[in-house]
Amino acid sequence: MTAAIDTSAALLAAAAHPLEGGPGDYDALMKLVGEARFVLLGEATHGTHEFYAERARITQRLIREKGFTAVAVEADWPDAYRVNRYVRGEGADADANAALSGFERFPAWMWRNADVVQFADWLRTHNAGLHAGPRIGF
Repeated sequence: MTAAIDTSAALLAAAAHPLEGGPGDYDALMKLVGEARFVLLGEATHGTHEFYAERARITQRLIREKGFTAVAVEADWPDAYRVNRYVRGEGADADANAALSGFERFPAWMWRNADVVQFADWLRTHNAGLHAGPRIGF
């Protein structure tokens, strides 16, 4: 059993890419994505700041570098559509907090948190800077 654990640990160490907070953290992942049309991102826990922040960083790179135009989330459709309207510069919500306020049912904290507010604001700013082409949807 110890040999199997040692082998597994060695394989994991060889495949691991340290994250240092720099712009190149996900270069290997972007190369792996290649020309894929869909990339599915999950997390080991719901509601963990570190996972949410890194998922946002990855998604931003997919949008900027790979031309992705949609962020599909595991959420109630009407609540997510309200955020979609906000990030596209539509709707009546004054800010991301207001746009996310529709998430009142369990698990509200999955989407009504500081990391998602920051990401929604980034999406809105990114979309506002697009002069042509499709706006990124949520």
